[in-house]
Amino acid sequence: MEQLDAELPIRDIFAREIFDCRGNPTVEAEVLAGEEIVGRVSVPSGAGMEAGSKTDDDREIPERTEKMVEVINTHIAQELIGRNVFDQEDIDKALLRLDGTDDKSALGTRTVFGVSAAVACAAAAALKLPLYRYLGGVQAKSMPVPVVTVTERRRIMVADTGKGMENRTGQYGIFLIPAEHLPFRTQIKMCVEICRSMGKASADIRETLGMLKTAVERAGFQAGQDVTFGIDASAAKRYDCGQKCYRFPGEIGKKGRGLQRTSQEMTVYYDELTAEFPISFIEDPMDCEDWDGWAEITESLGDRIQLSGSSLYRTDIKRLEKGIKMGAANAITVRTDRAGTLTELSDVIKMAQKAGYGVSLAHSTGETSDSLIADLAVAFRVSRIQAGCLCHMENMEKYNRLIRIEERVGETG
Repeated sequence: MEQLDAELPIRDIFAREIFDCRGNPTVEAEVLAGEEIVGRVSVPSGAGMEAGSKTDDDREIPERTEKMVEVINTHIAQELIGRNVFDQEDIDKALLRLDGTDDKSALGTRTVFGVSAAVACAAAAALKLPLYRYLGGVQAKSMPVPVVTVTERRRIMVADTGKGMENRTGQYGIFLIPAEHLPFRTQIKMCVEICRSMGKASADIRETLGMLKTAVERAGFQAGQDVTFGIDASAAKRYDCGQKCYRFPGEIGKKGRGLQRTSQEMTVYYDELTAEFPISFIEDPMDCEDWDGWAEITESLGDRIQLSGSSLYRTDIKRLEKGIKMGAANAITVRTDRAGTLTELSDVIKMAQKAGYGVSLAHSTGETSDSLIADLAVAFRVSRIQAGCLCHMENMEKYNRLIRIEERVGETG
């Protein structure tokens, strides 16, 4: 992001409570500049790994939301009104000073990001530029590859009904990843057709991956060539910190007990899966504090698939720097609700790209219809975007925005 040699003062900053895709309250921030310029961003409600958040309990969301609205309308507004809307770096530094903590626990990462991004939206509107062009400049031309959710938590997504059926693969999520050389619109259309051919997930991940492979063929495509698969392993949910092992209660091990795997055995497990199925991407295959396990699996499998740290890195530049030095992962999944300011998000992405990492920009829990991450994906030239399944409008808004961006990028060369 480059600072423009122009000036337009921020006239007002305002926040309101709106509702997310689950009916939970969340925050929409507006930044007003000049007479009629408005930048507006709505943030996801889900806490995830947000700094200062003790729980994901939905019952606490209204209280958190009220606090976020109050903070934006008072403390943040007082600090930023009058500043130059085009000076993103200055504004982001002011937000960090106002928070005054290392983990943004005073204001909250979503509060900070909502205002920071709304400032950029206002600046882009003032120049009559799309956000991706304002932030990324003329080099913002490449499209991210969609990483489309097929199974999410305990549901399997059905594209023609929008309903979630039971997904008995436990804590695994499964993705479809179309070939990167295809146009974005074609990639999405292909994934829709495959999802419509997908049946009910099995309790066994191998059976589910086999069903997905069959669905690919039934839709008229070839697994491994037209599409590959991805896994959201969410290994932290399986990890026993005391025993230093990963628990698989659904699989029977010795003496009829739930199966346990060491980090080394997890590497072998994923090696076998990737040999059996066309898997090109695994997110969080190890626990976020199992650094040695991450280094081992990266050394073993990193030359043929992307091993992406989401919970591992938490969109935190210090953790990313540590991981790069240790050889942990070869990709990162970043999320706006963990980033803090727009400048910090950009810095994390740049560090990852400089290290040769693949970068995925992902949606968050409790999404809204805001398509911000679509523009950010193009602006920051990330390799992949994870915007969820192809059956809810809070997700489809992101994909549809990218279809429109692709048309515009094609027109301008």
